[in-house]
Amino acid sequence: MASRTIAYRLYIDWDFDGSYTDESAYLESARGDMRLAAPESAITAGGGIVSSMTLTLRNPDGRFSPLRTDGALYAYLQNGGGYHAPCYLEVSIDGGSNYYRVFTGVLKLPSETTLSTKENPKVVIEARSREEIYLQKRASTAQADFAAAHDGGYTEADYIYEWLVDVAGVAAGDVTMDSGIFSIPWAWLDDESPIEDAWSLAAACGGRLYADPDGEFRFENLAHWQTAARSLTSQATFTRDEIGGTVALRYDDSELFNIITVEAAPRAAGGIDVLWEPDDVPVIAPQSTKVMTARFDAPAYAISGLEFEAYDDGGNGQTANVTVTPTYYAQSASLSIANGSDMRVHLYPLRIVGQPIVGGPEIEESRNAADDGTNGAFFADRGDRTRAVRGNPYIQSAAQAGTLAQFLLDRHEDPRLTITLRDAQGQPALRLSDRITVTDAATMSSSQACYVLAINWSLDKSFRQTIEAVQAASMYPNDGNYFVLGTHDFTSNRYVFY
Repeated sequence: MASRTIAYRLYIDWDFDGSYTDESAYLESARGDMRLAAPESAITAGGGIVSSMTLTLRNPDGRFSPLRTDGALYAYLQNGGGYHAPCYLEVSIDGGSNYYRVFTGVLKLPSETTLSTKENPKVVIEARSREEIYLQKRASTAQADFAAAHDGGYTEADYIYEWLVDVAGVAAGDVTMDSGIFSIPWAWLDDESPIEDAWSLAAACGGRLYADPDGEFRFENLAHWQTAARSLTSQATFTRDEIGGTVALRYDDSELFNIITVEAAPRAAGGIDVLWEPDDVPVIAPQSTKVMTARFDAPAYAISGLEFEAYDDGGNGQTANVTVTPTYYAQSASLSIANGSDMRVHLYPLRIVGQPIVGGPEIEESRNAADDGTNGAFFADRGDRTRAVRGNPYIQSAAQAGTLAQFLLDRHEDPRLTITLRDAQGQPALRLSDRITVTDAATMSSSQACYVLAINWSLDKSFRQTIEAVQAASMYPNDGNYFVLGTHDFTSNRYVFY
């Protein structure tokens, strides 16, 4: 195997001003991990996977020491100041002019070891991809936005873009979106993480959301691997020479099913009703303002009004001296209650009236290999294996449930092949969802087209990757032969995609 020249650049924005410091000279080694849940697994997994990186930095003069006042970065690192500092790492192969990012994200806090008889002083810092910045943010959808999204026929992509850009605060230029496939009538945030709910919504539609090594937030829809250029055309070929380590082949019988059932939970706007009343009578001190949170049992499609009356301790009416200013969210309201009188007042009644969203009868869509698939005979000798998908609130229609059921059946009725390339020569331009070609005469008679699901990488004197990929033919029964609007005409004899 020919030797390769590896170059790398590590940049960290210690003072959060957008200007990065080149720390490449101090980098001893790095390793990282990024992965996707397979499309059929993501539907039930719901959560996303945050990529990670571990940096080992030489620290002979205390540059990265948070307790060394003479350290060059002490002003930024003291008292945990390096937490969430933006960073990125780039790698170039064989003296090429192109550097490719293998990670973009933010730092966690360092772990430092001092000089000893066995090792030089160094600092180890963990880092996480850009989802880390937004995971702990909580938000609620404004009631007007909730209703407008329903009336506007929002797809999963519309909601995800809005939650990332308008709610979480991700820059629009850092978001790359596939088109939405499903109309989702009702989706909202109720003091929840926009990122986590976007993960769940993407999963309910057979897609996925993740931050890539370039720092881009990417939403890939159900059809991504059959429409995206990097998933349609092989981005790399791995032969025995490039692999270097081992090729591991695995069929996973835990993912083998011939009957798929997907549950949908439809909702609809109900009649005018009381959305909220307090459990206890609110009491407001004289000449003061009290803020209350009203949480609804169900989200509100429309708010009809706020009703209240106010009385002092003697039972005298004080309604004219009390002002209640509401801020309405989809499933709650913030009430600012100002008492302008010189008396303590009690509010009764106090209620919010509107049109709630109510759940309808649950719907189940089932598909089986005998009637809807191509591998029914396989199970005739082996017995039924059933998988049920239930409990995802973003699966809301029979059409959506039926599509997902067929999508899952096509992936589960045949044993699925996963190929792992261990300790391969690293290709820094390689990305998740890329199509690759694997050729290994010792284990396969013909080359295999695969989609990249996971990349573990390491960087020191070399750049190596362990790549986990799934066989393309086991993911789509008509791989590469689906009709794409705007690309094919009706004479192309291609298959309709679900």
